[in-house]
Amino acid sequence: MAKLKVHGVSLSPFVRKVLFALAYKEQPYDQVNVFPGDTSDEFSAISPLHKVPVLEDDGFTIPDSSIILRYLEAKYPANPIYPADPQDQARACWLEEYADTRLMECCAGLFRERFLARAFFKREPDEALIATILSETMPPVLDYLESVVQDDGFFLGDHLTVADIGITSAFVSAGYGDFEPNAESHPKLAGYVARATASPIVVARLAEEQAAAASLTG
Repeated sequence: MAKLKVHGVSLSPFVRKVLFALAYKEQPYDQVNVFPGDTSDEFSAISPLHKVPVLEDDGFTIPDSSIILRYLEAKYPANPIYPADPQDQARACWLEEYADTRLMECCAGLFRERFLARAFFKREPDEALIATILSETMPPVLDYLESVVQDDGFFLGDHLTVADIGITSAFVSAGYGDFEPNAESHPKLAGYVARATASPIVVARLAEEQAAAASLTG
């Protein structure tokens, strides 16, 4: 059987989602480093929007992290990442979508300005944008997540789901931007993020990402 290939760079939160899922499902893969926005003919052929990740499975290719997770669940049903109950599955998919959009807008902004600005873009961080994220954009997002996260264990239900994968990946990106939820204002969410980032899958992924981060920061 051909090994799976993931096209995309490790520090992308959406690539990270796929790598989390592959680790949880214990599926081996190779990684092809491609940066978002690659407009080469080769990459355009498998990613018309020039976004990462793209999953390749024995010649079959599919882009978009959420669609890839659906494909992996159908192809490798062991260690499921979607709840069996229809209502719980809908909640998990909604939380994944919320993480990919509203939460990611905040986390990716901090990652870009506090980590990538100097290291990759060779410019000073946009301090006004950082202040806006921290004071205006992020607080209502944290308030919402605090209102729906469980007191302990996983974000939803009794095992890891796409909700955990999406939310944890976003907060990992925020961590590169020196941000984590405050335990005083958002105690349940802060506890969840601490548990999630201490899990073996996340710890192993972050260890592999350190090399990519080091190559940027020199």
